[in-house]
Amino acid sequence: MKTYDKFLKYYDEIVRGVNSPLEEEVEFLIEDVINEHKPDTKNILETACWTGVIAREIIKKWYSVTWLDMSENMLKMAEVNLKTSPLTPLLRRRGGGQKKDAGLVLADMTDFDLEETFDTVLCNYNSICHLLKWEDWVKFIEMANKHLEKDGLFVFDINTLYEFENITKDFAQFYTFWDDNVCLEMFKVGWYFEWLVKIYEKSDDGRFDLTTEVVRENSFPISKIEKELKQQGFKVLEKIDYHYGEVTAKSERVYFICKKK
Repeated sequence: MKTYDKFLKYYDEIVRGVNSPLEEEVEFLIEDVINEHKPDTKNILETACWTGVIAREIIKKWYSVTWLDMSENMLKMAEVNLKTSPLTPLLRRRGGGQKKDAGLVLADMTDFDLEETFDTVLCNYNSICHLLKWEDWVKFIEMANKHLEKDGLFVFDINTLYEFENITKDFAQFYTFWDDNVCLEMFKVGWYFEWLVKIYEKSDDGRFDLTTEVVRENSFPISKIEKELKQQGFKVLEKIDYHYGEVTAKSERVYFICKKK
């Protein structure tokens, strides 16, 4: 079973279908988060950038952006998005990791050194949840701290344990793309959660070829995450339920807005 091989072809459309419109996501990050808490931001590091659609929109606001991801397939797609942007010169070449293009870095979000610091570090769309072990969450927070200026902003969101538990109770999710079909199901496997992705692609002879891929995720209690952030020297400015504002025991997607002391 592979991850983000054929599934990548449908990834953006599915993510956009289950989340808010891209414009609303970017407006939230820029207006409600960065302009509110770090208005002097000039350069941004987006970790686990997946296909780069968020960063592509952010650079239109005249920020310098670096994209980092450990998936070469994701960065290849991000490279395509980069080339479609008229503001490509704002993406400067970076040190550390393995450079793919201007502003693109192939690296593990738990262990990298770009040899510079940023005003803001972002991690969007619960990408941190792809780190299954708590010690890797701790390492990622350390990396964000290391790459931030003093008073720099650290922003990331999670799918909560409540959300993952609910998804495992749902029926399968089906998506149709032309003649192809994608089915998503989530299961709890021991101490983490696993998306089972079934891709049915129509062949020239009219039959459907099945490819199965797996995407694994995990989450941890909000109180545990907040405690670790404080232990590493971050001030938690806000915790925001992206859908409803106030964080409750039934929140599904929560943003942590933090500042390096």
